[in-house]
Amino acid sequence: MNDWKKIAGLITDIMRANIAKLSVNPIHYLGPALWGIASFNILRVVTDITKKDEFWSGGIRIHSVGLLISVVFCYVITVLWRRRLARIFAAKPTVKPNVAVEYIVAVVQIMGILNPTVFVSERLGWIYMGDGYIDYILVNAIYVPLFLLYYMFLRNERSDRNMADNRIYVEQIKADKLNTELQLLKSQYHPHFLFNALNTVYFQIDESNTLAKKSVEQLSELLRYQIYTVDEKVSMEQELAYLKSYIAFQQQRLTARLTVRTDIDEDWTDINIFPLLFQPLIENAFKYVRGQYEIVISLKRRPTNICFSISNSLSGAAAVEAAIPRAEVAESGAGLTNLKKRLALRYPQRHTLNTHADTTHFFAELILDL
Repeated sequence: MNDWKKIAGLITDIMRANIAKLSVNPIHYLGPALWGIASFNILRVVTDITKKDEFWSGGIRIHSVGLLISVVFCYVITVLWRRRLARIFAAKPTVKPNVAVEYIVAVVQIMGILNPTVFVSERLGWIYMGDGYIDYILVNAIYVPLFLLYYMFLRNERSDRNMADNRIYVEQIKADKLNTELQLLKSQYHPHFLFNALNTVYFQIDESNTLAKKSVEQLSELLRYQIYTVDEKVSMEQELAYLKSYIAFQQQRLTARLTVRTDIDEDWTDINIFPLLFQPLIENAFKYVRGQYEIVISLKRRPTNICFSISNSLSGAAAVEAAIPRAEVAESGAGLTNLKKRLALRYPQRHTLNTHADTTHFFAELILDL
């Protein structure tokens, strides 16, 4: 009697845990119970037919306990399979699922859980297996194909949900792309205005002030590159020429104490990339450089990727402040936020962006797969 109460209590706990969610998707939570009930009833019909016995002979207690065991078994196997399917579909598309292996594992799980459950239940007197191994064969012959069919239903449900999630993700990416393009169009008015303003300023500068005229001319070229190459791939030679001009321009406006060290490979033949992906990291370094006023830039060509890294010194006094962590401060600008969006659009699953900081330096690394 105590065993019966424990089983009833277990079923009650399961139903209570799911009752609050029934309004969302009743079949999703009641499905295991319905499948367990149907499977047990099919087993009883087949068993009675093979024994040429009257239907539902054996007493209400035996049938009730068997029905509850079938329902609990179905809920247990459902939890295992849904977790397994979640891992399988989470690995797509990097790992292609092996459907045959999936079903073999499902058969092993069915038999590995079902048979010990039936054996223990019979020994405890909860159920009656009068014909011994023949009844075990019947149980497996009924439950294995039925639950393989159930696994197929669960797999199709997960596949449909995964496809729906992917469609939502793709639509979100499209919306973000359109929003980025819209913001770009909105922002282009200001650079064009600056072009005209810079031309005016350039001709107003006295001819003898060559440094100022050179700075204005250099700034104009930087703006032109940013406007007209943002959506098309460029050669690495073009990008490097821009980066070197940008670094030189930034150095002009900062303290003479600033030291910029570069380690850039020279051979970039046949390498094309989307432009302006390194510039936000360089801009960030010039913006936050403090302390020893040192920036170190590295750009290396590898067989399968391009590796860009940069570090800038920080103020030792500011580094011990109990405020926002240093890495979060340096990442808070709109430049790095926009960079992450552009990388997601231009190099989806083909880039790695890492940033971190210690008490003296901020580090950033961007790897683009070729």
